[in-house]
Amino acid sequence: MEEDPAFYEKFSKLIQQAIDAYRTKIITDLEYLKKVVAIRDKVVTREHDDMPARLDKNEDAQAFYGVVKPFFEDHAVDAQDCEAISADAALAIQNILKRNWKVHFWDDDDAKNKAIDEIDDFLYDEIRGKRGIALATEQMDEIIERSMQLARHRILS
Repeated sequence: MEEDPAFYEKFSKLIQQAIDAYRTKIITDLEYLKKVVAIRDKVVTREHDDMPARLDKNEDAQAFYGVVKPFFEDHAVDAQDCEAISADAALAIQNILKRNWKVHFWDDDDAKNKAIDEIDDFLYDEIRGKRGIALATEQMDEIIERSMQLARHRILS
C-alpha cells in the first residue's frame, strides 16, 4: 500500500464493492468469484485503467501520478487537462528525485532538502505560475510530503 497508495486504494474499493454485492445477494457466487479474480489479475499485472499512455511501463511515475492527481481534480480542471498536468507533475517529481539521488540519500538532509526545494519550485513556478492551478501552500507541502514518503517506500530506499 505504501508503494502506490492510489493504485491499491482503488482496488481495495473494488474488492469491497464486490464483497458488498455478494453479501446483499446482488451477484451470485460465480459472478463474485469472477469479479474478485479479475481484480486480482489487474493488481498482479499492475494494470491501470485510467493512466495516461505516456506513463506506460513507468511504474514509479504512475505511483506519483496517483499521489498528485487528486490535488488537481479539486481545482475544477477538466479531465483531459487534469490528466496532462498530473502526468507532467509525476514525471517532474520522478526526475527531480532521480537527479538528486545519491548513496545514503535518506541520511543526507542536504540532499533531501534540495529535492524538496526543487519539487516546491516546480509546483510553485510551473503548476501555480504557468498552469494557473491555485494550489495552496498547504497542498503543495502535502504533495511534497506524500511524494517523499512514496519515494522512500518505492524507489529510493
